[in-house]
Amino acid sequence: MTHPVSERIAIVAPSVESAAILRHDLIRWLTRKGHRVLCLTPPGPGRHVLTLRGIGAQHRVIDPPRARFRILDDWQEIAALVSQFKDWQPNIVLGYGLHTLTLAAIAARRAGVRRVVSLVNALPSEGVESLGRRRVAQAIRSSDAVVFHNRDDRATLTRLGLLPANIDTLVVPGSGIDLKRFKAAPMPPHADGLVFLMLSRLERRRGVLEYKAAAARLKAQWLDAQFRFAGQPSRGSDAVTPDALTEGGAVEYLGDLEDVRPALAACHVFVYPSYGEGMPRAALEALATGRPVVTTHAPGCADVVDEKVSGCLVPPADAEALTIALESYLRNPEQLAVGARAARLKAERRFDVKPVNAALARVIGVT
Repeated sequence: MTHPVSERIAIVAPSVESAAILRHDLIRWLTRKGHRVLCLTPPGPGRHVLTLRGIGAQHRVIDPPRARFRILDDWQEIAALVSQFKDWQPNIVLGYGLHTLTLAAIAARRAGVRRVVSLVNALPSEGVESLGRRRVAQAIRSSDAVVFHNRDDRATLTRLGLLPANIDTLVVPGSGIDLKRFKAAPMPPHADGLVFLMLSRLERRRGVLEYKAAAARLKAQWLDAQFRFAGQPSRGSDAVTPDALTEGGAVEYLGDLEDVRPALAACHVFVYPSYGEGMPRAALEALATGRPVVTTHAPGCADVVDEKVSGCLVPPADAEALTIALESYLRNPEQLAVGARAARLKAERRFDVKPVNAALARVIGVT
């Protein structure tokens, strides 16, 4: 009788938060199958490190000294990853986040890792050129397979000549959703007004300011409507402060929630007007909860919604179109029940984490 081979798998993530939340189910599946998993991330909140350890993974911090020039900074991080790989001796390396996977793939190949898989969960909003075309091309050539969260991103890299025809590629619908954890919740009564909810980082590219503008316009006419927002503050160049978000009083900031399920269950419509994503997990969580989703035609986001069935699609960076879409629910709340059923069915049909993890396991090369 043969036994499955236990592999040593290093996952290189752009943040400890993303590893603990976005890759939680995959890591738990791998460790339960007897594989050893090491998560390499920048420093982050201890609660997320505890989560990773609680599902059987090891965690190490990659935090090289900051250099004056980006190229020197990247070389230092590649060298740090090479050192970690040679020390821990993984058989497989999975990197994700375009900048992170670029460094991880190059380092893994230099360290002699047997199999290298790169997961493109989103392309940078400022374009691939922001990372350097040659560096991205080198990383993809260093990979045995490339996984995407949507077909648009794969098409973009192909059009740019960065995706060789002979490399294995796979498209999966995001990180998937645990449908047992995110269960369908009854729609709250709406006699006292509708509740809209947005969950994301406080960043302009997520459509935060468009959400605020739509809330301000609608609140003036629909006094009972509530517009809630929850998410982590950002340190990025496009950060929006909580004070800026709530200025004017139209939007209520709930803070950074450890468990988003009660907030989702308490809302009627989920709003995610992002400029583009790989596949927005928060929107998938909303679908699984049974909430219609208003998002954009942008790559990744458009795949979430069946137009006029499980939600609405609007152009990105268009506060007026977003306002009209949200107002359609205020004017016709009877469509909520139909949208709720369609949303849950969409989650069950397309975004169940089990087939997503099975597909990732095959491309990683484990059983």
